Amino acid sequence: MKKSTKAVIMLLTVVTMVTVLSGCDMFKKTNDGQVDLKWYMGLTYEDSNQNDIEYKTKVGSQVMAVALENDYAKEYAILKDVDAYINLDVVKENIDKRFYWDKKDKRILFTNATTNYYIDKKDTVLHGGDADEDLGYVAFITENKKCYVNTKFVQKFADCKINITKKSGKAPGIVSLDYTSTTKKTFTIDSDTQMRTKGDYQNLIVTDIKEGTKVTAIEQGKNWSKVKTESGYIGYVPTKELTNEENKKITYKNDDDEYTHITMDKLVSLAWTPVYNQTANNNLEGLIANTKGVNVVSPTWFSIADRNGNLSTLADLSYVEKAHKAGMQVWALYNDFSSAKITKKVLANTELRTKLVNNIIYYAKSYELDGINIDFEHINTKMIDSYLQFLRELSVQCRKERLVLSIDNYSPSQWSGYYDREQQLKLADYLIIMNYDEHTSASTEAGSVSSLSYAEKSIQDTIKQAKDASRIINGVPFYTRIWKETPQAAGDGTGTLIEDSANGNYYLSCESAGMSTAEKTYKDAGVKPTYDKTTGQNFVTYSKGKSTYSIWLEDATSMKARMELMKKYKLAGSAYWALGQENDSIWDTIGSYFE
Repeated sequence: MKKSTKAVIMLLTVVTMVTVLSGCDMFKKTNDGQVDLKWYMGLTYEDSNQNDIEYKTKVGSQVMAVALENDYAKEYAILKDVDAYINLDVVKENIDKRFYWDKKDKRILFTNATTNYYIDKKDTVLHGGDADEDLGYVAFITENKKCYVNTKFVQKFADCKINITKKSGKAPGIVSLDYTSTTKKTFTIDSDTQMRTKGDYQNLIVTDIKEGTKVTAIEQGKNWSKVKTESGYIGYVPTKELTNEENKKITYKNDDDEYTHITMDKLVSLAWTPVYNQTANNNLEGLIANTKGVNVVSPTWFSIADRNGNLSTLADLSYVEKAHKAGMQVWALYNDFSSAKITKKVLANTELRTKLVNNIIYYAKSYELDGINIDFEHINTKMIDSYLQFLRELSVQCRKERLVLSIDNYSPSQWSGYYDREQQLKLADYLIIMNYDEHTSASTEAGSVSSLSYAEKSIQDTIKQAKDASRIINGVPFYTRIWKETPQAAGDGTGTLIEDSANGNYYLSCESAGMSTAEKTYKDAGVKPTYDKTTGQNFVTYSKGKSTYSIWLEDATSMKARMELMKKYKLAGSAYWALGQENDSIWDTIGSYFE
């Protein structure tokens, strides 16, 4: 009896050791429950009573999950007849940004480097190429104010892999997407196993995976790895089940080479020239007389005039002739300053947007312009999609007409991240940073128009977002602001009341001033500038009456620092707002960088 007991103990010890050494999981607590796949794959939503409700479709036969490369999309797909339709936002966010849905005209557009394609709802005929093309399928459907694009239509314009797994029992249908060019690790499952929602045996089962199944690794861990099957199941499997590792290079073709760019064979030195009436065009010769290094002028000639996509103009052919005679190109500025509502209406409507593009090109050709400078400053998150589509369509025409396309952008900030500077730079020849207005008339503290640290960070952030410094132009200010602070008790109510418990409340106001005006102001006050290390600029402050005045100066010192930033980051050049606000003394400094 004792011998038998001893033998059993020894046997159990051996089994335990073998189990540990082999990685066997027989003593681990295992959950045999199956996860609700519709919930797991994002095909349910939570109602007001916190109940999970399945999404339904009225335009198709069933909803389908969308498996991205790493996880499931938040938006479902729709199966209609034999075709699967993916939510447009999913396509734009993951595969290609250039698909555009015109809600009003009920059409889908796709614009590449050379052509603007479009197809209407319920139609099968694609327009925009050399000839109309009957696709033989409906390109998109709509439901609940959302657009769903046929996977065939997506693959017509974007190189990607799409695998459709139809519904089977309780398992929903899956549209599996692969679209990133990279090197992926693939494995073969060594034996029958189970995919789980998380890397633990106590988590629910996603699906059973048969021996020999091919999977792609998403995340590899010591004990568990996140993988994706070809059919679109995503979850965790024991790492020990992964065998036959292969590093597979995946390459999806793109048309980036089609986006040719017209660039100067030297650094760009662009000066904006404000033109507020026709007579101002006569000032060009005087404005450029003492400049050095300037090779492009940009008159502020055009503005969106109305809701029909028409333009107001102050253009003058003699201005262009004078500029060309002086060896300068002309990139006329087009703005949207008239009204945010007008901008939104025109850009969101395909017919009006096309008219606007045609008008821009018409004036550019009529006045023999070398380029176009787009300065649209009313763009918000609700308009950005239409704005980018406008730029796509405009860029196509600019390439055809050999016109330089430059686009002005604010300095990157928390609220302007949606501008998609990478897409803009792909479309345009140059992207110009309006690298000023760090402090504006609406600021609650006095400060520089563009301190050097602010300017440098703006450049860094723009390069990071645009992913290319070689076609970025840094815009620099030729103006400053004269700040005035007056104690509340001595003020007349002019300015913004600033509450300051430590030093007492005061009124803050400012006025813009060119370099000469700023210089005259502080000289009349009898003060001399001192160098401010914090801003990298010369600075003056003085008292007059009970008010204190402060000026962060733009001069040869600040210009040299800004040119050095251009040089440091290997930018395409500099732009100046605005010609006529500078001192002649700065041109020797600027000119030396463009020799």
